[in-house]
Amino acid sequence: MKERNGQPKEYFREYRKLLPAANKYTYLNSAGCGPLALPVLNRMTEIFTYMAEEGQVNVKVHDEGKELLEEARKDVAKFINARPEEIFFVRCIAEGLNTINRMFTWKPGDRVLISDQENPASILPCFVLEPEYKTETDKFCGLGNQEEILAEFRDKLWDNTKMAVFSHVFHTTGAAVPAREMCAMCREKGIITVLDGAQAAGNIVIDVKELDCDFYALSCHKWLCGPEGIGAVYVRKELLEQLKIPFGGVGIQTSFDFQENTWLPQPDARRFEYGGRHVPMYTAFSQTIRLAREIGLDCIVSRKKELYEYCRNAFLQKIPEAVILSPEDQRLITGIFSFRLPGMDHREIVKQAWEEEKIIIQWRTVNLYTKEEGIRVSLNWFVIEEEIDQFVSFIRRIVQKE
Repeated sequence: MKERNGQPKEYFREYRKLLPAANKYTYLNSAGCGPLALPVLNRMTEIFTYMAEEGQVNVKVHDEGKELLEEARKDVAKFINARPEEIFFVRCIAEGLNTINRMFTWKPGDRVLISDQENPASILPCFVLEPEYKTETDKFCGLGNQEEILAEFRDKLWDNTKMAVFSHVFHTTGAAVPAREMCAMCREKGIITVLDGAQAAGNIVIDVKELDCDFYALSCHKWLCGPEGIGAVYVRKELLEQLKIPFGGVGIQTSFDFQENTWLPQPDARRFEYGGRHVPMYTAFSQTIRLAREIGLDCIVSRKKELYEYCRNAFLQKIPEAVILSPEDQRLITGIFSFRLPGMDHREIVKQAWEEEKIIIQWRTVNLYTKEEGIRVSLNWFVIEEEIDQFVSFIRRIVQKE
């Protein structure tokens, strides 16, 4: 890990120059989609240009593309402390979760446990199982401090719970859940654990071996400042031979016999990959990880916590009307700061922030039961305190108009 030199703002300001959109606007929406970094764009452009000039099915280009894909697999594996043979690529996390669900044999009454803070990408794959397999989707409350989340989770691990699917970092509050302890509870009961790392990758440090989870899905278009449309899934190697291969297509096999209608699967997680892969995009995944490593993940994590505390204190002092939704528990905080302004139209505030101040933020449904909405602010490493001040002043002005 690289050590941070000098003051935080000076250290990160040089890397901020690599993000054109972050220098043009007040970009507080990495949890939605981060600003694309120039090294990532340049690498994609380089590969696209090479393919255009030399031909996409040129033998040399084709073979080099395969090498680049395997290089990306190694980079993703190292990033989350996995082995390359435990990684398979998907288009997005939702595709990964749907693929995982179809690796298992489900019986009527089998339960899938999710939190009430999940993104639709995690929720809907569970709902889709229900009519076909007569499964049930149960929910635990993801609010509160670390002990309260663990207690809620433990109480929902029933005898017929087959799988637990939950975000490593909640997209609503930004809480980094005590995933290691949650996975340990499941391991004791033989429950499969599936973690959604959409808001974790580039936001906190990920170590799948320490977590001891069965599956972990991640993408690079949020906190890592990469492109949309690519994702990866970790599957614990010891599970491989117990899992069904849910989809067929070129890539899942080492060989097949047309006359006998038989085939041999890939020996590792590549057995779950089928069809062509968009090599320039997966190369971009590598580049986002390399940029994060160059900056230093420890630096990134500590900077986000500084920004979070700065933002929270500013709200407490200047916008007492706001209901802060993000955790107070220091063990849970990340780069997401969420709040609600009772009686106000949060979607309109997001629109006004853009039109009046060129501030990019996002509204979210913060209570799936009541449909209550709030605003989510993403405090990625490139954000500076002056931008938080600008945002707080804007919210203060909006509140005073009411």
